[in-house]
Amino acid sequence: MSTLTQRLQEAGVDAGQAEALAQDIQQKKYGPLLQQLLLRGLWADVVDEGMPQPQWLARWRELGESGFPFINSPALQRLLDAGVDVHDLTDVVRAAQVLTIYNIAQLIDEPCRDLGYDLAETPDLALAAVDEAGAQHRYGSLHDALEELDPAGRHGQPRSLELRQFGGLPGDLQTQLRELLAQQAWSQAAVLWKRAVGGELAHCLATVRQLARQL
Repeated sequence: MSTLTQRLQEAGVDAGQAEALAQDIQQKKYGPLLQQLLLRGLWADVVDEGMPQPQWLARWRELGESGFPFINSPALQRLLDAGVDVHDLTDVVRAAQVLTIYNIAQLIDEPCRDLGYDLAETPDLALAAVDEAGAQHRYGSLHDALEELDPAGRHGQPRSLELRQFGGLPGDLQTQLRELLAQQAWSQAAVLWKRAVGGELAHCLATVRQLARQL
């Protein structure tokens, strides 16, 4: 494995795609690499959904205390002190960030869109990268490819309550539930869900069936 391929895989690119990108780079085709780096860079700024304490909270507090701009730590703390569920807060912040990075990607793809393409004077422009030799490289549509690189695997969609509750379960329980759902052992999965999360058995049965479609 080349150093470049290894570095791409460490950045989260799967093995096959990393090899393809490395081959493109050898042929001085930098567009696909640029697209991957831009999209992964955008997703890297979206908050994590880690349970039981999302990691972004500690990071935002740390940034706020260091004097880093843009982070409103007092407002964040007021929400938490008011009893806002930390996972609801995470979901709202993530949704806002996903919308933002999608809009950024679309703006990069279509920098003149706000002028309106119905005007004859509006230029048809597209951003491109220039390498050290002066050659231009186009990277394809960013906003069309953004959703498939969602680290959560949901193509940018918010997580459901079932997914959030599932994510909060201990790892061994998650494994047991996955195995039961894969076997379509609905009754056993519902009993396990009721024991772990609570609720009426009929509701638990409906929940695990819906969860099976999302995992």
